[in-house]
Amino acid sequence: MKRDLYEILGVSRTASDDEIKKAFRKLSLKYHPDRQGGKSDKEKKEAEDKFKEISAAYSILSDPEKKQQYDQFGTIDGMDTNMEGFDLEELLRRMHQGFGGMFGDFFGNERQQRRNTPQKGTSIRMQINVGIEEIFNGKINKEVKYDIDARCPDCHGKGGESQQTCSHCHGTGVITDVQKTGWGFFQNERRCPYCGGTGIEIKNKCKKCNGTGFVKKESYINLSVSNFRDGQQIMFSGKGYESKNAGMPNGDLLIILVFNVDKNKYALDGNTIYEKIDIPYYDCILGNTIEHKLPNGKIIKITIPSGTQEGNHIHTLERFNNMGYVPIVHVTIPKYIRDKERELLEQLRKENQ
Repeated sequence: MKRDLYEILGVSRTASDDEIKKAFRKLSLKYHPDRQGGKSDKEKKEAEDKFKEISAAYSILSDPEKKQQYDQFGTIDGMDTNMEGFDLEELLRRMHQGFGGMFGDFFGNERQQRRNTPQKGTSIRMQINVGIEEIFNGKINKEVKYDIDARCPDCHGKGGESQQTCSHCHGTGVITDVQKTGWGFFQNERRCPYCGGTGIEIKNKCKKCNGTGFVKKESYINLSVSNFRDGQQIMFSGKGYESKNAGMPNGDLLIILVFNVDKNKYALDGNTIYEKIDIPYYDCILGNTIEHKLPNGKIIKITIPSGTQEGNHIHTLERFNNMGYVPIVHVTIPKYIRDKERELLEQLRKENQ
């Protein structure tokens, strides 16, 4: 059941245009994606859905013709008043001109203020592959090499000399195109290609960094961790990109551990390591206790019950990196056998016919 558009904006059906606009302004500021930093994924999704809903409501109630049709019939021809199926990025890029350019006023100044305020460096996300030997050992101790964007030593992060407000975007960092669609006229914002979204043009670019304010620099971190898990995230504060502004902290480095094993031999399922091991057919028939060398060099004893079948799991009490260890039997049958083996097998076959 579709909700009443006036109810969505929290106004009465007799609300004036100014009251509707003020209600929309208040709610859009509250639920806009730019304002959801520090919240959980669930809260961000709820805010996104709410933002779509109030945007849809205002796009109708701010248009006299559509508002009249909605007041009379409770719907708008060809328009989903719940904004279901609409992409958030598309909605943010194409704000209806019927909003009165409000989003440029609401958030443009805020973006410009953030752009002009010294910011900490950008953070980095890295995936580190963890091999089967490290999984069995339960320890990772390695030096990780990576590149960071470091403040240019020649221009000190300024990018060059003779900085001025970008004449194309007027310092906003975005270019606005007006496009006519089935909804009417939309404003499509895109990053300014002339200043790269900074809002600043540099006439005399630094030759060392080509005006970016950054140069590539090798960096190293010692990754030492025990009892880890697949997908675990490890944060190193201040080990990310440097800030353009001297005195501002670097970004952070987030390392994500990703288990990378031979899937033909190993399988990881929750807290269990499965390893496919080759067992001779005669051990599967008769049973045996064998020695098996693990990837970390440890030798363990595995008891094979008589009558063991292909794919059977063998119970063990072994644990590695807080994970249980289960061998999976792969019965090996030789292509060639000795005469004595053939004689015995032939005799066995005759006795069972």
